[in-house]
Amino acid sequence: MRPTKIEIIESIKQKLSDIEQKENVRIIYACESGSRAWGFESEDSDYDVRFVYVRNAQDYLRLEEKRDVIEAELNEVYDINGWDIQKLLRLLMKSNPTIFEWAASPIVYRTSEDWEKVKAILSEYFQLDKSMYHYLSMLKNNVRNYFCSDDIILKKYLYILRPALALEWIMQHKCPPPMKFSELAENCLPSELMPSVERILEAKKSADEKAKGHRAEDIDYFVQTKILDSQAYLQSYKRENSLTWEKLNEVFLSILKKEL
Repeated sequence: MRPTKIEIIESIKQKLSDIEQKENVRIIYACESGSRAWGFESEDSDYDVRFVYVRNAQDYLRLEEKRDVIEAELNEVYDINGWDIQKLLRLLMKSNPTIFEWAASPIVYRTSEDWEKVKAILSEYFQLDKSMYHYLSMLKNNVRNYFCSDDIILKKYLYILRPALALEWIMQHKCPPPMKFSELAENCLPSELMPSVERILEAKKSADEKAKGHRAEDIDYFVQTKILDSQAYLQSYKRENSLTWEKLNEVFLSILKKEL
């Protein structure tokens, strides 16, 4: 029998503490990153837990390399893994969109003063074109993989809509998109499409992960339009800001001081 939601959340918090003990690390942030954070999970959706950890200071001074990822658990209920703070800050220099998604998650299992130091500089490392290319690639791949017949797994339809709406958000607001699907839809989905999307959401939430439904022509047209709009926008976009390592190094050294 599957544990209750409350039991699972308590279990997640305990698992994070267990990871700290087993791996000799300090977790400074942990959040939900999948459909539960997006707001369209099913009854049997798993828990996609992502965390950021810090090792002892001397581990960063050794010549031999240590893995910068901890893959803690993967099964029908839990998908738990995390990144080393050094990996995260290096990827932030590249404006990796995953970092902005984790930071915007509405479901946070753990946070800290050190994570607030990272959040304080996030906006300075957001690059609009890199974020758009990320969501555009995701959208194209999902369309190619899931628009193969008149029927579609409802979960996959929402996986197509989310990057389409994220692209529209970025073009409108020039900042990272929110995690919650409802916020994206409220701001970026044409009102005439809302009834169709709400029907998909309700069917998805009340069915299992593999439930299917008919595709909607109006939503398909919206998705294809977002691909074309985004491509045209990117062709004319010129990046204005250039990134430096200075603040990333400052944050990294400030966090490591606690490990000395």
